[in-house]
Amino acid sequence: MSRFWVRLLARLLLGRRLPITEGRLTVPGLQRPVVIRRDRWGIPHIAAQTDADAWYALGFCQGQDRAFQLELLRRVVRGTLAELLGPPALPIDRLSRRIGFRHTSERQLSAVAPELRALAGAFVQGINAGMRYGLKRRPHELVLLRSRPGKWDLADVLGMVKIMSFSLASNWTSELVRLKVLTEDGPEALRALDPSYPEWHPVTDPPGVEAGPLLDRLAEELERFAALVPAGGSNNWVIAGWRTASGRPILANDPHLDPTLPPYWYLAHLQTPGWAVAGAALIGTPAIAAGHNGFAAWGVTAGLSDNTDLFLEEIGPDGRSVREGERFVPCALRRERIVVRSSQPVEDVVLETPRGPIISPILSGIPWALSLRAVWLDPLPIGGLLRLHQVRSFAEFRQALAEWPQIPLNVVYADVSGTIGWQLAGQVPRRRRGSGLIPQPGWLPGAGWEPDLLPADALPWSENPAAGFIATANNRPRREGDGPFLGADYLDGYRAARIAEALASRSDWDIRSTQALQLDVLSIPWRELRDIVLSIETPNPAANRALALLRDWDGRVTAGSPAASVFECFLAEMCRRVAAAKAPRSANWV
Repeated sequence: MSRFWVRLLARLLLGRRLPITEGRLTVPGLQRPVVIRRDRWGIPHIAAQTDADAWYALGFCQGQDRAFQLELLRRVVRGTLAELLGPPALPIDRLSRRIGFRHTSERQLSAVAPELRALAGAFVQGINAGMRYGLKRRPHELVLLRSRPGKWDLADVLGMVKIMSFSLASNWTSELVRLKVLTEDGPEALRALDPSYPEWHPVTDPPGVEAGPLLDRLAEELERFAALVPAGGSNNWVIAGWRTASGRPILANDPHLDPTLPPYWYLAHLQTPGWAVAGAALIGTPAIAAGHNGFAAWGVTAGLSDNTDLFLEEIGPDGRSVREGERFVPCALRRERIVVRSSQPVEDVVLETPRGPIISPILSGIPWALSLRAVWLDPLPIGGLLRLHQVRSFAEFRQALAEWPQIPLNVVYADVSGTIGWQLAGQVPRRRRGSGLIPQPGWLPGAGWEPDLLPADALPWSENPAAGFIATANNRPRREGDGPFLGADYLDGYRAARIAEALASRSDWDIRSTQALQLDVLSIPWRELRDIVLSIETPNPAANRALALLRDWDGRVTAGSPAASVFECFLAEMCRRVAAAKAPRSANWV
């Protein structure tokens, strides 16, 4: 049967299943009447008379627009995806249960301020009402899976933020790669290949300053580790008014998440008698992560501060304890029963060490017992993005972001008074030993973290810099040695360098030129490598054709450029060969 007939048959059998967007609905949980108007793009514009009703309505719209997406995410948080999808989803459930997204979210509830609990509670009520009353019929996906959406609660919202923290900012994979290279190919291989931030790449503050060396810090950890263990992407920027054609600041944000349908972002506009906000929320959360409230605007990128560590553990003979110094200390055991559709249930036992849960059973090819410690797993107060919709000054903006134990974020700021600013948000641990670049042995005296985190005032920030702009692109925030150590696993600074180069080149920025910069494709790496690559002499005809393409190339990585494809393939192959030459045993991990 052709694809056309399959689609036609599915349409006839299942029909259109769109949300209810016209008329009047009576739903439980609202305090006063709410008006929701949809524009021509389907974006909801919500007018409510109370704060709780505004967030309820946002949840309602998300529930009726994204019911299946929300059901999948709720199950990922709880580790119940295999109950819906069967054995292929079991690895996801095992990871979720072992890390404890839901378990730790339940523990964190008591630390959430009462007014934020009320906000999030109204939002959750709205999600559940949207899925129940905002749809004429169940979404196609749930019909085909013979299932109905389950109820969200407050712990699911916290779990969503923890999942984003785990997937976007945690550097534990980098720690694991370093450990593999070190044990399989030795310290010299790791020194040659470690993806630490190049000292000649720029930092966010001040603009254009180089990062400084980091290798000595890594070398100290390598020496300690080798003596104990046998060998074996997004952009945002803000421009001051004196650099713009209008004399007012311009803020630009381009957060890079996987291009999925539906996307992770949900656009909305909320208005109450006391405040209004418009922008993008992460689906399943009641916070406008990038938006404006009529006075101030803000935008986010991943900050990549190191708030996650792995620890090597020695499990005791009883299987219920881990070594600390010369003795074994008992650990909590958490039993997880995972229901699997069309198969037998699976029982997992999670060992909770004093540092965190043992996660290594879910990692194939890992011979060590590894525990995971993360700021976002701790039961800490949370504010941050949940409070930005009401800020009325840069000081209030910074104060709101002080309590943010989740994904580290570069948050840029601009307001109608002309102030521009930037705050690196996301609380960071104070390590007793090491820098979190490679897993530390958990049994050593002094292993782990101090009880208190770095104070919020210790995190980098900037207000009205002399350069007239601030730009971030997942790059290092400040020079090595300037303030406390925040991590090493930042992305290369090429994007930040290109943005800073462009912003500094003119003082007549407007919306159109700013949008054009968001689509800029100029390659600084090619500018650095051009003379070296074009000096190559080879008898190979194909290589000479490639060099001829590159010789005439303008360095712009456009989709239709054969030369750009040649350069990208060259870079990928060069990286592969360097890894194989320097670390032959662990090259695939590198």
